[in-house]
Amino acid sequence: MEKNISYAKFNHDWGIHPVPPLPNVPVYNLLRDSAKKWPDQTALICYDKKLTYREVDELTDRLAWTLATVFGVKKGDRVATMLPNCIQHSLAFFGIIKTGAIAVPCNVMYKPRELAYQLKDAEVETIIALDVFYPVIKQARKDTPLKNVIITNLKDFTSPDAAVPSLFAIEKTKIPETSDLLELLEKSKAEAPPVEIHPEEDLALLLYTAGTTGVSKGVMETHRNVWACAHPSRYILDLTENKICLQIMPMFHCSGYCLAQLPVLYLGGTVVHVSLFDPVQCLGMIEKYKVNLIFAPPTFYIGLLASPEFGRYDLSSLKLTYSCGAPQPPALRERWSSQVGCYLYDGYGLTETMYQGVSALSTPKMKKPGAVGVVFGGEIKIVDENGEIVPRGVVGEIMFRGDGVAKGYWRKPRETAEAFTEDGWLHTGDAGYLDEEGFLHFVDRYKDLIIASGYNIAPSEVEGVILQHPAVKEAAVIGVPDEYRGETVKAFVSLKDGYKGKVTAEEIIAHCRENLAAFKVPRQITFLEEIPKNAVGKILRRQLREMNDQ
Repeated sequence: MEKNISYAKFNHDWGIHPVPPLPNVPVYNLLRDSAKKWPDQTALICYDKKLTYREVDELTDRLAWTLATVFGVKKGDRVATMLPNCIQHSLAFFGIIKTGAIAVPCNVMYKPRELAYQLKDAEVETIIALDVFYPVIKQARKDTPLKNVIITNLKDFTSPDAAVPSLFAIEKTKIPETSDLLELLEKSKAEAPPVEIHPEEDLALLLYTAGTTGVSKGVMETHRNVWACAHPSRYILDLTENKICLQIMPMFHCSGYCLAQLPVLYLGGTVVHVSLFDPVQCLGMIEKYKVNLIFAPPTFYIGLLASPEFGRYDLSSLKLTYSCGAPQPPALRERWSSQVGCYLYDGYGLTETMYQGVSALSTPKMKKPGAVGVVFGGEIKIVDENGEIVPRGVVGEIMFRGDGVAKGYWRKPRETAEAFTEDGWLHTGDAGYLDEEGFLHFVDRYKDLIIASGYNIAPSEVEGVILQHPAVKEAAVIGVPDEYRGETVKAFVSLKDGYKGKVTAEEIIAHCRENLAAFKVPRQITFLEEIPKNAVGKILRRQLREMNDQ
């Protein structure tokens, strides 16, 4: 293709090493192979509890045996989880897929109505959950196919004296009509049932979208799709068994697997689970375990930097830090790099691409401030409303094709046909452009673009400027109806402690006037204690629009 059009294909020279072909085996072999190569290496840590690769492989064999023998789980069945990031969640994922069943992670913040929708949509009969969430499950299960509830207490797999988050620190008790995970594992055999897996067709995960644009949909991820995120990362980023990852991205989202748990477990590294974000606790974990790899949303880094305890911890072990899940404000990159001495890389992907199964990612060899990165693991093109590829530098819809593109949406043929083309391309619904060097610049979701007096305004650009104000902790921008301009810009702002009640809307607007073209400057400012976000730090603009309409 011509070089001046917005199309690019992954180039092996962009990574540290060339990427061999994807393994054509079940993705649970990732764990089995690591257990053979590094049996005594620490695989998982959760609040000071450590498990080796040998132990994780054996426990997941035991869980697979239990699911198949005790609960009758078979290939193709959907088994749900309602767990935070913890050792039990990793065990559940591998145990489920070792039976040939499909893991269906449920958001731990779900209310009964939301959980019931997912359980019914996926036709789930078995769930593995933290005991603290049982009241939600009990309410939700009435109108669902759910039959079996397996319960665990967070401290089942933490150090006995660990300071676990108070939200999860409940005393372990016997819950009627449930089975205890630890008891089941103790009575089981370390023999996973034999099952034949076709990696390109059989599902490993059914991941439900966050629902920021409407009803949540189940994204069908095959074993091959999951390999597409775990396998290339190892070579492109030069991951080794010395990598220690702080697992902050939630496992009820694709990022909890791709960023970077599965890539790290694939190469014999160590995953440090974070069940609930606490800035001081995370700073302590980085120092204690000598964490050198983090994928996290911008709000994570903002939270660490804003902590009064930030300067008291040794963060010199950090080597690779990535901002993902939401646009990275330039001011954050500059501050993180100057105060930590570690570059804050950028990336962009979706649940439908198993995040970095095919995505745009900055790498040690290919990074450019302001751009999210180059195409990673497949192909990218930017198209206009007619599906035609646009010239370089022209904004259009971002489309991906590659091994990471999901099989489609669970039992939603119309939505699948709209998003996934017959020749393998995915419509992302996001706007961006490729520059002359092939770097992707993310603009915003098409539906989030604000059109004021005929001008297109990207909320992320305005948010980035507002975040440069020293008093601002977080910011979110939406378009609101305007009689003259059609739409105008409204900003929601959360202030840092010490500035609340002291900074006015006029000061924020004046700051924007100094740094933005006049048509991009917010006309309205609303101060909030917190900006509403989903589990991976993405701003819930729909919720802000609803708030504005009230």
